Amino acid sequence: MTRSKKIAILDRDGVLNKSNINNGYIGLFKDFKWIKGAKKAIKYLNQNNYKVIVVTNQSGIARKYFSYKDVVKLHKLMKDDLKRTNAKIDRIFFCPHHKDGVVKKYKLICSCRKPKNKFFKKIKKIWNIDYKKSFMIGDQLTDMEFAKNSNINGFLFKKNDLYKFIFRIVNERNN
Repeated sequence: MTRSKKIAILDRDGVLNKSNINNGYIGLFKDFKWIKGAKKAIKYLNQNNYKVIVVTNQSGIARKYFSYKDVVKLHKLMKDDLKRTNAKIDRIFFCPHHKDGVVKKYKLICSCRKPKNKFFKKIKKIWNIDYKKSFMIGDQLTDMEFAKNSNINGFLFKKNDLYKFIFRIVNERNN
């Protein structure tokens, strides 16, 4: 049997980047501003053998604030930026849907929008998860519901230094 993996699931807007731009709808790299300690936190997770996964709702696509391709490009630029500090995100999953969307193909109620956990089910298919050491960090109650629905611990992040926040969590998990 394969060894179980520690998984750190991170929300994007409000956890990795400041979400006080464009009413929280960030779809272009020019609007993306890393939150304090975010790159260092990701590198720290990598060094401690965590798979770093981003799970994010991106209803700005359904609302036509930016396109699906814009978000894919933003995520590629995020990963490229992290490479410069020898840090990496293993996977990014994003939900483009919203029931109030104006783009017809994305206007729907889906199973990938948090707090539903379709993306966690995909993560489970890829990796054998160490549930005791894995966790979710988010800035919304829907993130905490996602963690609960996925049977992992959830931690509500309140916009201070992400590295300090993650350092504490990882050290508690490893002791």
